[in-house]
Amino acid sequence: MRQLKYNTVLFDLDGTLIDTNELIISSFLYTLDKFYPGRYRREDILPHMGKILPEQMAIFDPDNVEALVETYREHNIRMHDQMVREFPHVADVVKELDRHGVTMGIVTSKQITTTMMGLELFGLKPYMKVVVAHGDTKEHKPHPAPVLLAMEKLKADPAKTIMVGDSTYDIDAAHAAGIAGAAVRWSLKPESLLLSTHPEYMLTDMRELLQIVGISYNP
Repeated sequence: MRQLKYNTVLFDLDGTLIDTNELIISSFLYTLDKFYPGRYRREDILPHMGKILPEQMAIFDPDNVEALVETYREHNIRMHDQMVREFPHVADVVKELDRHGVTMGIVTSKQITTTMMGLELFGLKPYMKVVVAHGDTKEHKPHPAPVLLAMEKLKADPAKTIMVGDSTYDIDAAHAAGIAGAAVRWSLKPESLLLSTHPEYMLTDMRELLQIVGISYNP
């Protein structure tokens, strides 16, 4: 077996491995329409996706964050399994990475409850050796703290670690932690915005990650 370029892969979850985009947007619309009927639309939500939920809600109403978060989470959990989908080839790629001895983990800004729901729904949980979620660190992406915590728990070598994500926060956090970043083109974020963070790689297809890591891949 040839030596791998990267032996540790950290993934963001939402928008990267699992498609929660419509669930997130519907949860925001449900919440905001309940408190402020007719005031907000889909395009008001998209620019803020990727931040931690309380920060997102503070943009809409800094004086009512707790109630907004509570309503959002109730709807999000209730509708989770109906609306979440897996992005193409994720399961196959994760299994192949594991088969070649790559260590994997999740670094997400969402709460642990829905993080584990998503991982379990698509059978990804057994492959993730560490999960860093909201509340595990004081600072959140784009700060490097969550990435550094995951690396510490995995005893990862920065030179052989890569972070895969759909947001500028993921790539900025990766670079701040001293590791490579791969952005995904199936992000809702404009590609030009992702490119502005200078990711080392841009994935059009999840299977491309195998070749980046150093595993033979023939599409």
